[in-house]
Amino acid sequence: MGLFSREPCTFCGKEVGMMHRSRLATGEYICTECRYKTNPFARMDCTSRDAAQRMIDTLGQEEARLRRELDRRAAVEREDFDLGGRRIRYSAVTALGVFQLDNSEWSRYEHRPVLYFDRVRPYRLEEDARRPETADRDADCVTVSVSRDPEGRLTSCAVVIPYRDDCIREIRLVADVESEERCSPFYALADRLNRDRRISLERGEDDASRREKTPARGLGDTADGVGFEKAVRGAAAEKGEVRQGLFGGLFKK
Repeated sequence: MGLFSREPCTFCGKEVGMMHRSRLATGEYICTECRYKTNPFARMDCTSRDAAQRMIDTLGQEEARLRRELDRRAAVEREDFDLGGRRIRYSAVTALGVFQLDNSEWSRYEHRPVLYFDRVRPYRLEEDARRPETADRDADCVTVSVSRDPEGRLTSCAVVIPYRDDCIREIRLVADVESEERCSPFYALADRLNRDRRISLERGEDDASRREKTPARGLGDTADGVGFEKAVRGAAAEKGEVRQGLFGGLFKK
């Protein structure tokens, strides 16, 4: 297996050179075309073949389900941020506990992934996750990082979004900047994400509290049902089950 060898994509079988493939965590190769069917924020070196296959199979269903639900009942909030010349469109539905990020650089990807506010927290391996999830609820998990040259001049700025997912772990929105003023939109986006995350998690806890006090009335009702993420993945509903720190009972199967 030489440096310039052509290797088959584990999904489509196409043989591609090293400039048109990525290596998965489990050792297989994925070609650029198949990678565009996955999550743009996923790190292929942290993604197993099975995890990549799940993304290919479910991202479109997840996005379509969200669109249908927005058309039916929920209002989406949108705002554009100019991050060093990169226009990032932020969309959020705190009532559903979800948000999306969009940029023209990601247009080659087939789907805009649905991201979850209750996963915006520092990534930790399962064996390191000893404190309760609610401990992170009020923390400003989304931060801004700046880089400077040896003379102290500002060179770049980044919004850093920690994400509790084995394939993603962290989302960094980076751009070159030359002044402190140009960093303002980065801080504005970070503040917006932290605010919406707190609102979403607080609403999820309130819903859980009400659910404990309210008799179950039917699937899809606020008293009983399944979370958005489980619904789009076809998971079986369990009566009274609530996803920690988020929401439940939003969709009918």
